[in-house]
Amino acid sequence: MNIVKARAILSTVLLVVFIGVLFVTVGVLYTTKTGHPFLGMDKNQLFNIRNVLGPLMNALIIVHLGLNWGMYK
Repeated sequence: MNIVKARAILSTVLLVVFIGVLFVTVGVLYTTKTGHPFLGMDKNQLFNIRNVLGPLMNALIIVHLGLNWGMYK
């Protein structure tokens, strides 16, 4: 696979995960402040989603930095 394609795919996946993390963070804040479910999900479900998306995003960031290391030299 071409390195440019790999970077494009990785950046797209990273963007989607970032949007998911933002969405879950808003849900956690809303649920914590009001006590009402956020789109049918309670606080525990939102925390479980965040516990999956957080490490996934960290791993993707490490791979992203590795692929773009040449720019940082």
